[in-house]
Amino acid sequence: MEPNLIDLSTPEGQLDAVLHHGLTPAQLAGITPQELEAVYALGYADLQAGRLDEAMERMAFLVQQDPWERRHHIAFAYCLQQAGQWESAGRFYAQALLMDATDAGCAMRAGECLEAMGALDEAREAYEAAVKLSWLDTAHAPARADAQAGLDRLSGVGA
Repeated sequence: MEPNLIDLSTPEGQLDAVLHHGLTPAQLAGITPQELEAVYALGYADLQAGRLDEAMERMAFLVQQDPWERRHHIAFAYCLQQAGQWESAGRFYAQALLMDATDAGCAMRAGECLEAMGALDEAREAYEAAVKLSWLDTAHAPARADAQAGLDRLSGVGA
């Protein structure tokens, strides 16, 4: 029996390829992983140089072209957070958390966004989750410290 071939010649076939066969828009457009990585590096450099608009544009492009790469979501969320777009940033951190529910850094950043929006009970829960998750991997110790600082801020400790 001949395997089903993916038909990319029509918009319906392309949609089917993305939804049912795991192709990304980047793959459909012929964008290579190396090209995506180059865009990420440029976006990161823009962010480091304080060119937030340029970084945000590059990171948004990456999320659109390769939505299965969680670090693209995290980078875009960080850009949104730096721009004060708390709710949108929180949604992208949540998306990244859905891809890896053990990421203490994402939980901590989500807590920062919730705190900035005034959702203090939810922020407290996110910070508490970040502290707990941070014990799974020693690399998450900085997130633990930041989340604990958030909890202290919310409870008035050290104010």
